[in-house]
Order: sequence, then structure tokens, then C-alpha cells
Amino acid sequence: MEKRNYIGFDALLGEFRSHLRLTSNDLDAPLSTSLKAAINSAEHEISRVIELSEFTLTKPFDSVISLRYPVVDVTSVKVNGEEVPEDSYSHGDSTLVFTDEVQGESVEVIYLAGYTEIPEDIKAAVFLLGGALFNNPTDRPEERDRTTARNLLRPYRTWGEH
Repeated sequence: MEKRNYIGFDALLGEFRSHLRLTSNDLDAPLSTSLKAAINSAEHEISRVIELSEFTLTKPFDSVISLRYPVVDVTSVKVNGEEVPEDSYSHGDSTLVFTDEVQGESVEVIYLAGYTEIPEDIKAAVFLLGGALFNNPTDRPEERDRTTARNLLRPYRTWGEH
């Protein structure tokens, strides 16, 4: 199981509100839904986390744990509820690997993943998709909007597993 806590979402929501030329926060609930859906869609398109987020992953123990890409920092690792020293594991952009001495039944990893600064073209794609969802919530975004967003995201696509 994995839980996500967006780190800078309120600031991004404020930018999105300005992008749509909205001056009050009365519509923040549907705006948030549209923005999160657009972020998720863009993340699926490029196979990486866009909005810097803290993830809490809880699962059965394995010596190699797949994490969301790109990992910025691992803040806590627990095996069977006990904190594991940093020299007992290593991590890359998308994995955490335990040394052979570490064994257990369950693991909990808290880590940060995503961009610390979202590139402008990715942000434009997310706002384009989010705006289309917000302005027309009962229908899908126009093909033109989806094509433009895909073109903006194309340089960031990754192929294969992370």
C-alpha cells in the first residue's frame, strides 16, 4: 500500500487558479480534483512523479523495493517496525536495496519523489489538461488539448521500467 502527500500542491493550485484567471478560492475543491487528475495523467504519460510528494510505502519485505521515479530522498526505512540504519540499504532513482544482513516480514519506506522545480513545459501541459477537465467536467478533454499536452510532455517520456 502506498500513500501520497503532495508537498507543494497549494502553491501549484494557486498558479493553476491564476492560469484560469480565477480570483477567488471558492472553486478550489473542483480545481484540486481537476489538477490532481491532470498531474496523474501526465505522470502516467512520462512515467515519473511530477509534483514533489512524500510517499509512504508499506508492503511485505523484499530485498529490493521499487519506488516512484525519480527519488529525491529517503527519509525513513523500517523493517518489522524498527528503524533501519542508513548503511543497511542504498537507493537510486527508483529502487531501494537492502544489504544481505537485513531480513524481515514487513517494510515501511517514507521517501520524497518528483521535481523540486517543475519544468515550465510540463506545468503548461498539466494546466492545459486540468483546465480542460475543470471547464468541461462531464466530457473528455478535446483531442486538440490532449495532443498539445502530449507534445509538451514528449521530451520527458521514459521508456522501460523505473
